[in-house]
Amino acid sequence: MASSSAAAPPLAEEDMKLMRIGRTIFRSQDFSGTCRRDSYCIRCGVAFCSHCCRYHHRHAAVSRWYDPLLRVDLDGGGRPVLPTRTADGRHALPRGVAACMAAQDYTSRLPRDAFCLPCGSSFRADLCSHHDAHADAATGEPLADAVLRGIEEHGDGWHCVRCTGSEWWADLMGVVLGDPVLTGVDEEGAYYELLPVLKATESNCLRCGDDMEGKLRIGFYCSLDCFREDQRTIEERRQRRVARHAARHSRDN
Repeated sequence: MASSSAAAPPLAEEDMKLMRIGRTIFRSQDFSGTCRRDSYCIRCGVAFCSHCCRYHHRHAAVSRWYDPLLRVDLDGGGRPVLPTRTADGRHALPRGVAACMAAQDYTSRLPRDAFCLPCGSSFRADLCSHHDAHADAATGEPLADAVLRGIEEHGDGWHCVRCTGSEWWADLMGVVLGDPVLTGVDEEGAYYELLPVLKATESNCLRCGDDMEGKLRIGFYCSLDCFREDQRTIEERRQRRVARHAARHSRDN
């Protein structure tokens, strides 16, 4: 996920709108949830999490003949209940399909550790690779990586994004990510920062915390004063990030 530059790539306005919407959704996400492979796609031959990947396994070409998606629930003892027929009940599963389905892991519950800005969705990175393949709305070319990976819990229920701080989306996400709670070097010698997710709710002002029920609001703020004060805070945080990385670059060179 690391990038050598914080400069944002040129993006179509439609793509940038999606990024901003995704940023708003990101701020209110509950990353304490877990994912489980609770479905199986006959067409792809893989088990998947319906929260992460349900819309990535729509196969119009085969759906006219049979429903390729199978739900795999757990019984009272936590064991997977494997279907023997297609979801519509019309077809028995071939032996090879049943064997492939049975070989998958349906019981492990895994924390959601990534967020896709264009999709506005949290997911488990090693359960879903589809978010790596977005295309630019204007050119059709592959879109710059807009997935925040390495989201982890760090003390007192805080969730943080593990990154270098120099990704192209650093300025875009500076509104919703705080100053690092930890910096370090990983086992491969790469620098990283843990940036806390600054949570927000629809009902409370992001700056002062007041209840905004019935008030004229400005986004996540209860007043123009709160909005302006938070903009100053965001800019100060950006300046600290720039200074931090300039100092690190100077030491490394």
